Amino acid sequence: MSKNFFISAMLVMALVFGMTVIGCGNGTTEENDTWSNVTSVSQVNGSWKAPSKYTFQDHGMTYTSNTNNYILTFNAAAKTMSVSGSQTTTISGGDINEVWPGLKASLQSMNQNGITVTFNDANHSYTMTYNNYSEAFTDSDLTQMGFQINQKETKLKLSNGGTDIIYTKQ
Repeated sequence: MSKNFFISAMLVMALVFGMTVIGCGNGTTEENDTWSNVTSVSQVNGSWKAPSKYTFQDHGMTYTSNTNNYILTFNAAAKTMSVSGSQTTTISGGDINEVWPGLKASLQSMNQNGITVTFNDANHSYTMTYNNYSEAFTDSDLTQMGFQINQKETKLKLSNGGTDIIYTKQ
């Protein structure tokens, strides 16, 4: 899979799951957190755990994601990002019946090299399982994703469309 496709897919996963991950409203962000842009893999070196559940809305559809030990690991020395764990996302409302076949086809292409995607057509859900998936990951890749880190370097935030996913340092 090409790096650009993976980065785009990670953003989608962050919204649709990673899709990473988002608008948590679950108390994971403190009002006094000061966020700054992440520009180097060395800033996020180590492991970061996704929230166990998050929900967001996009184009009239509701996305509910549940994660199971979903962890991003950045290795600054090797310039890699690894992913382990799983996420199940259920989509409801809006035009899900029309959108589902295309989304499913797009996600099926990710079934390779440490990533397994399974589907439940009855409730429009999918589970992405990462078995220590890893790939090269540069400072530029990280900057494109738009991560921010708090002043204590204990939380990593991915924002998109007014929703946030907060990862915690492990």
